[in-house]
Amino acid sequence: MDKLLLKEDRVHGDVSFPLGSYYMEIPSGSVVLDCHWHEEMEFLLVTSGKAQFRIETDYYEVSEGECIFINSGELHAGFQADGSPCTYRAVVFSPSLLYSSSFDLTRTNYVDPILKNSLIVKRHITASPGWQSELLGRLEKLLGYLRGKPPAYELLVKSELFGIFALLSANCVSAANTPERSQDHFRLEKLKTALKYIQDNYSKKISTLDIAACVDMSEGHFCRIFKHYVKKTPVEYLNYYRITRAARLLEETGMKVLEVAMEVGFDNMSYFTGLFRRHMGMPPSKYRNARYRAVE
Repeated sequence: MDKLLLKEDRVHGDVSFPLGSYYMEIPSGSVVLDCHWHEEMEFLLVTSGKAQFRIETDYYEVSEGECIFINSGELHAGFQADGSPCTYRAVVFSPSLLYSSSFDLTRTNYVDPILKNSLIVKRHITASPGWQSELLGRLEKLLGYLRGKPPAYELLVKSELFGIFALLSANCVSAANTPERSQDHFRLEKLKTALKYIQDNYSKKISTLDIAACVDMSEGHFCRIFKHYVKKTPVEYLNYYRITRAARLLEETGMKVLEVAMEVGFDNMSYFTGLFRRHMGMPPSKYRNARYRAVE
C-alpha cells in the first residue's frame, strides 16, 4: 500500500517535466482517495463506476466519463458513491509547466488568477455538449499521449494542457469572497497545519491535545472540525498514518517488525499488530512476505 497522505510527498514527473499520471482501481468497500493536499494542480477522470469527491468543503458526485479539477493547495478526498467499485485516472502537474521563463501574459492573465482563486473555474466537468465535452476530449488525448509516449509527446501533452486551461479560463467567473468562504478557508488552513504536525511528529508520543495546541484550538473544537473534514478522528488518522508508514518500511527495509512498530510510534506490539491487521487485512509479517512474493 502506497497511498498519498497529507501533505503529499510524492514527486510527480521530474524537474524538467513536472507531471505524473496514475491509474487507480478501487475495489468495493474501499476508500477512493484519502484526504490530502499538494502544491500541484490535478485532474481526476472517472473511467468506470462513479465516486464522490470532496474539494475543500464542496462535494461532487462524478460518474464514468466525467472529471474534476483540483487546484493547488486544496484539501481533497474521494469516497465510493454507492459502495461499488470504480476506476479513475489522475493527472497531477506543477503550474510551472504552463509558465515561461520571462514575463508572460499567459501566466498573468489566466494561470495565476486560477491558481490564486481570484477566478473560480468549474470543478465538475461533465459530458455536456460544448466546451465541457471538448475539455474531456482533450484530457483523454493527453492521457493517451502519456501512455503511448509518441515522438515529441511532451509537446503534445503541453498543447492539450494549454487547450484545457483556455477552456477553463473562458468559462470561469470572478471569485465571491463571502464570509462563509473566508471562514472555511481559515479552518482548512488550520487543518493543513495540524496534518503537517502529524506528518512531522507521528513517530513520537503525541496526543489530540498536542495536535490541537499546534493550531491554537481547544481540543473539543479541533476534534469536531477534524472529524468533519477528514472523516476520521485525530487519533484514527494518526494511527492510520503510522500504519501506512509501517507498511512502507516493511516493503522497503529489512527492519524487524518490532523495530518498525517502534519507528512509527507504537510501544505496544500487540496493539500495533491488531491495528495493522485491521487496516491492511493481514499481520505485518504476512504483509511483508506477500509483498516480497509480489515483487518476485
